[in-house]
Amino acid sequence: MADLRKMLELDSAFNFPHKSYKTIHVAGTNGKGSVTTKIASALSQLGYKTGLYTSPHIDTFHERIKIDEEMISNEEASFFLNKILEVSKEITFFEALTMLGFLYFQDKNVDFAVIETGLGGIFDPTNVIRPVLSVITSISYDHMNVLGNTLEEIGRNKAGIIKRETPVVLGHRAALESILQKGAVENAPVFILPPENDWMEENRAIASKAIELLFPDDKGLDFSALPPCRFEKTEIKGLEVLFDIAHNEDGLKKLFERIELFYPQRGIFVLFGMSADKCVDFAIEFLKQRAENIFPFDVDNSRIMRREELARLLEIELSDLSDFLETAKEGNFLLVVTGSAYIMGEARKQIRESLACARNGFF
Repeated sequence: MADLRKMLELDSAFNFPHKSYKTIHVAGTNGKGSVTTKIASALSQLGYKTGLYTSPHIDTFHERIKIDEEMISNEEASFFLNKILEVSKEITFFEALTMLGFLYFQDKNVDFAVIETGLGGIFDPTNVIRPVLSVITSISYDHMNVLGNTLEEIGRNKAGIIKRETPVVLGHRAALESILQKGAVENAPVFILPPENDWMEENRAIASKAIELLFPDDKGLDFSALPPCRFEKTEIKGLEVLFDIAHNEDGLKKLFERIELFYPQRGIFVLFGMSADKCVDFAIEFLKQRAENIFPFDVDNSRIMRREELARLLEIELSDLSDFLETAKEGNFLLVVTGSAYIMGEARKQIRESLACARNGFF
């Protein structure tokens, strides 16, 4: 059973480094990475030296630990990781990175650190902090094998970040009875945001409310900051590509709501890879109804479903990536790269390489 024992021991061994700065804790099924990034950006705009801890990463774990948008360096990461492993070699990768972030932020004398949970709330390694503000963005179905099979059970787990008499901001889809009960038990002031027509506006409103509670007099801040691969539009060698980490039912639905808004009547090609423990069956049926063509994609990661198995479930033959991309480009299709965060970096690299080779006549 998951618990915080190892993380609490590690935290104590380093004399609770996160107590040297103010923290804001962000949980939620979807939107927490975007909201965390927006809050950190706003704090930096206000002139505060601000740490940002997020997960997962796209290309390097250094992306998870930033101060005012600058990643931790290789040298600094190695220095603190060695100190952590001298204390304990039995901790998980996420526990090590969490403590790395705490120590780095302490060493650099940040004013604030905005901390995104990894999984859930109660037993998440980040849940050793005592924040000045808690935020829960949304609750939907994900990680049910760990968090519970109902929205109320999932909400109860994520509500573990709510602390005694500490304000909490809730997106409207996080205003569940189990979360409100936790707020009442902890005597925590609860602020519930109304629904928005667009999920990106919803995330913006949540982040804005968080800053408003801390700094009521500061207006006119820019809340447009986004982490990588969240409705990230780009052009690669003449092909329009949209990267978005949508790895659960709610995420996929909201992604395609926004695609339909910004690209009405546009034909869609999808490059898709997913962790085997995610909603693969739902994703396949959902994407088959919306895409003209789907390319199953995998990477060298044990969590990611093999592309051969995805092709079998999609009932298609495996094809060559270069042919798939050239067809998308010739037909002026929008290429949507979606699914697990773990595929994004390699997908971007292979798309660039394949289109470059095709342009130079190597195929």
